[in-house]
Amino acid sequence: MSKYIEICGCIHIHYPLQKLQETFESIGEEGNAADLDFIVINSHTPKKNLFRYEKTFSNERYFGKTLIINGEETDDKNKQNHLLVIGGSKWYGNKEETALVLSEATNENCISFIPHPEGSHKLFLLKKEYFWEDWDMEGFTGIEIWSMLFDWAKSTRLYNLPVRYLGFPQNLEGPSSSILDRWDALSLKRKVVGIAGLDIHPLPLLFGLFDVKRSFAYRNVFKALRNHILLRDPLTGDTLEDKKKILAGLRNGTLFFANDLLVKSYGFYFGTEDERFFIGDTVPVNTPFIVKSPVKAKTRVVFNGHTLWEKETDFKRFVPEKSGVYRVEARIQNKPWVFSNHIRVK
Repeated sequence: MSKYIEICGCIHIHYPLQKLQETFESIGEEGNAADLDFIVINSHTPKKNLFRYEKTFSNERYFGKTLIINGEETDDKNKQNHLLVIGGSKWYGNKEETALVLSEATNENCISFIPHPEGSHKLFLLKKEYFWEDWDMEGFTGIEIWSMLFDWAKSTRLYNLPVRYLGFPQNLEGPSSSILDRWDALSLKRKVVGIAGLDIHPLPLLFGLFDVKRSFAYRNVFKALRNHILLRDPLTGDTLEDKKKILAGLRNGTLFFANDLLVKSYGFYFGTEDERFFIGDTVPVNTPFIVKSPVKAKTRVVFNGHTLWEKETDFKRFVPEKSGVYRVEARIQNKPWVFSNHIRVK
């Protein structure tokens, strides 16, 4: 019997603030249809009427099997340096500098992730760029390593929109090598948790009319990039208790993220064979690891940013002989599939 519980959910969801409670219920229904255990909503900070929209934080609860957690996406005075804040009960944005947001949110025990750190697209002729500019800033919990919106949009233009639409989500390219390298480098200094984010918005009416496959409907997008958290104790159905467990899993990085529309990744595992330690943990050197996958995949173990080994397999046992950080990537038919967080070896 497994010593951990695997749950799965989606992060970085947008919705119209004006609709408040009914939108929570709608997203809950979509989450249930996609068989999600949790959803983290990250609305942009309202520019006014903050008190009115703080009601959304008291709407957190279960809708069927899906727990809705409310968060926020902030930016600075130049609309750059976005930050996902999760775990608070108020809005933290509308500050000139993201460092001020991060400081306040961290002091109140929130977790925070840098979304789309290399975000850029030219979908509707005008180039949009939403970069993270200050990598010397400390205190953020982690990085949105794989952003679905920017992954798909960066190669999409009006002239190739039909082809790009019909190929979604199989045409997702996965995280860039530059952001993976940065993640590995930062993780050598301290724990930096990697997540996948959807950054999904309600479709404009005109685009929605052409979404004949319903590819961008919430319930279908919710089946794509998911975060799989490994918990020591199961969820109970109590909103506050389960929220703490999910936030702890995100804070500690006991998770992998995957494109489950390629192949469902439930059962993927990276850790010790006895399941005493796994993704997100710190273990002594020479502790044997296993990598286990529900299907055969081109599996790559990355050590301190460099490939340790790579092969097509569904099971591999190896012993880390050096201190550092280890993580796993897996591809299906040369398409990006699973990315684990690091295990730190000392």
